[in-house]
Parts: sequence; C-alpha cells; structure tokens
Amino acid sequence: MELQWLGVWDYSTFPKIKPAKINLSLFGRLRHKASVYVAKVQYDIYVIYKFVTCSRFAATQADEGADMIKAVIFDMDGTLIDTERLDMRAWKVGAAELGITIDDALIHQFIGRSNADVKDILEAHYGKGETADAIFARNIELHTEMAKTDLELKAGAAECLDELLAAGYHVGLATSSRRVAAERNLKTVGLFDKFETVTFGEDVAYGKPDPAIYLLACERAGFAPEECAVVEDSRNGCVSGITAGCHVFAVPDIVPLPQDVADGCEAVLDTLFDLAAAVKAVR
Repeated sequence: MELQWLGVWDYSTFPKIKPAKINLSLFGRLRHKASVYVAKVQYDIYVIYKFVTCSRFAATQADEGADMIKAVIFDMDGTLIDTERLDMRAWKVGAAELGITIDDALIHQFIGRSNADVKDILEAHYGKGETADAIFARNIELHTEMAKTDLELKAGAAECLDELLAAGYHVGLATSSRRVAAERNLKTVGLFDKFETVTFGEDVAYGKPDPAIYLLACERAGFAPEECAVVEDSRNGCVSGITAGCHVFAVPDIVPLPQDVADGCEAVLDTLFDLAAAVKAVR
C-alpha cells in the first residue's frame, strides 16, 4: 500500500484516519477510484489522501499539452485590492478611540475571514459583550469611510485580469466580504465589470478556510474545481482553494504563508504581474 497525496499534506503529522464522504469529481484527474479519507491537522488544514496500490496523482496522457485551467477565480481583499493594510489601520484607530488595546497578532487572525468569523475571534479574545461589539462596529464604520478615499490596487491587478480575459480564461471572484462592501470597493477601483461570475461571503454558510466558497464559485463559473485556478494572499484563502480541489496561486500579502500551506499551492508568486504566465504553464 502507498499513501497518495491529494490535497494539503502536513509532513509532521499523521492523524488518525477517519473515512468521509468525498465528492470524487473534485479529483477528476485520478486514474481510478479508491478509498478517500479526510482529517484535520495542524492549522485546521484539511488533509485529503487515499490508499492505493499503484498509480500517481497526475493528468492522463490525453490531457498532456492541453490547457488544464479554464477559469481563474480571485480573492479580493489583499489579493486585488490593498484593503488589509487599510483594515489594520481601521482596527487600531477604532481601538484607540475606545481605549482598547489590540495587537497585530490578533488582527492577523482576521485576514481572509468572514465578518461572522471575525466577530467570533473578537469575542473569544475580549469576551462576549460591549467591548467586542463596540470595536467590531467601529471598525466597520472606519473601514467604510477610509475605503472612499484610500483604496489602492495591488501591483499588477488590472493588468493580469486584462491579460487573462484576452487569453480566453473565465475570470471570477470569490471574496469573504459581503456583496455591498465588495461591489462598492471593486467599482471604486474600476474592476467590478471585469468579473464574469461573483461569489460573496453571504453566499455560503461557512467562510474560508472551509472550501464552500470556492466550490460554489467553480459551480457558477461552470467548470470542475480541477479546471479552476484560485488566486489568494492568505493562509485561510489558500487552504479553502486547495481543499476545494483547485490549483492555488498564492501572492502573499501581510502575513507569510506557513510552509505546509505554501507546499500545497501550485505556485507562490511575488506579484500579480507573474500570474498569467504561471496559469498558462499548468498543463
């Protein structure tokens, strides 16, 4: 028996194996069926693997030479728009106004998370009550005001979208932000009309790192996960894309990726200027 790697693999941990019902269509490049298992390990990463007697995780010969990726699905915050630094400023200004201490380590936990998840993190840190409610509400107010004048595109954002569209790729969006905020921000920087499909935080029950948002984004794009690339900046977003079965291209922003997550990505890039060529290189 050999262990065949299908998703994210943490080399330092071999967890207790528990069978789970997995949609095998997520792994359409496998040569044959096998028992598939899932477990949770370090960093809450979902590890997907199977026991097989032979074969490798690879494209069939019929796929060789063909473009494997048909759609490219982008995260927004920290990937296309430099909202993470703006949000850090909003958290710190709001906390100072309220006489509350908030440090970078706590703010870093919010990156790539939905508003509901952020609220849960705040309540776990400050306790349920007025403090968590007040700082959360003030951040929303400050972020909204700052976004009217201080939004900036990440390097290469507009250029890579144009290049991918010109090359015939489907271009989609999958953001943890709610529709009202995402649409406002994307229109402010002139990107909203470039997306052929859009998926927002409120469209799924569970936020990143759960794979639900990327599975839905692939469905809306009309392609199987293995035909889709995901572009992300954060650990939570990368894990979401990897466990959905997509090709993940990371462009890290504020917080470096853990090595085990970086190892699960198709590529880790310096800027979005490098993205189109990296996507085209996947065969």
